[in-house]
Amino acid sequence: MDAIKTKKDDQIDLTTKHLGYNQLYRFEDGLELRNAFALAPLDLRLALYDGTVSQNDIAFHQIHARQVGLDIVGSAYVQENGRTRAGALSVATDEMIPGLRQLATTIHRQGAKAILQLSHAGIRARPTFGKQLVGPSERYQVQAMDVEQIVALAQSFGEATRRAVQAGFDGVELQGANRFLLQQFVSPITNQRIDDFGGSLENRLRVPLLIARTVLQIAKRCPRPFLVGYRVSPEELSKRGMTVTDTLVLARLLEKMEVDYLSLSLHRYDQVAQTYDGKTPVSQLFTQQLKNLPVMVAGKIETSDDLEKLAQGVSLIATGRATIVNPSWPIQQKKLTSSEIEQGLDAQKLIISSQVRQAITDGLGR
Repeated sequence: MDAIKTKKDDQIDLTTKHLGYNQLYRFEDGLELRNAFALAPLDLRLALYDGTVSQNDIAFHQIHARQVGLDIVGSAYVQENGRTRAGALSVATDEMIPGLRQLATTIHRQGAKAILQLSHAGIRARPTFGKQLVGPSERYQVQAMDVEQIVALAQSFGEATRRAVQAGFDGVELQGANRFLLQQFVSPITNQRIDDFGGSLENRLRVPLLIARTVLQIAKRCPRPFLVGYRVSPEELSKRGMTVTDTLVLARLLEKMEVDYLSLSLHRYDQVAQTYDGKTPVSQLFTQQLKNLPVMVAGKIETSDDLEKLAQGVSLIATGRATIVNPSWPIQQKKLTSSEIEQGLDAQKLIISSQVRQAITDGLGR
């Protein structure tokens, strides 16, 4: 069976067929996926009190990795003060490796490749007891990170990458989206520093690029194919916020560093770039600019018609709600009605927390 390559200049027609179930997808480093679908990274809140992988984590991925090519395990924090909330996964210490290894093995047994998303929530964190909230700039109950802490942060991402390698994962994804710490450094709203890490766009990109460089150095030592992806929220609609042009500059620099893929976290896959011209779809802007960096898109992708609209240029498709509710969605590509989703949202059967179920229910009208 022919495999899709990632180079855009190969002029491969990425039709719905190519993005469909059982069509091989091959990254430049040789890692092969059975199809071009990914389970989007989800903060499931199923881990044990200390961030250790739980049996519920194992059970969830055993069910939901059966049809996708790539299972991206969401939001594993790299430092104790970067935890999103109780129940989040940890990759902050070596003690986490055995549980993570069990999780990676479970995903592999379903036929999917396993990616561990590395995160630090920054000012959005709910750290473990006694840990100080940190961020780019000082604000209420938040300490501005000094240079030593920034260097330590990059080292923590590097160590987390080493742990992912040792646990048997096939790669890591840097969480630079959804207002997490890496985005907080890029955004002029949350980054009000006046040193080398704030002010100009060049300065605001220093921390994300330092972390990406550190992680890539660790990944290159892995004796097997090991991916490094980067997830972004392309723009902020608030005044003085991060623009899509800012994010495109970051993406081009990541491309030069030879990151393996860029993941766009969108509200809708076809949303237009409000901080650009208000007309061009965000995904189109990125696929046109990035000639050698595969682009993954997530955002209410529900039917084969949606896939067809994305087919030109988009390399990988990530789904969250659709695959949570229906783990066979990559085969069926069928939109469920609101009532079917409500009926199918049995939290116990799907192995999701009640908070995640509520978030899905709340999003039905959007």
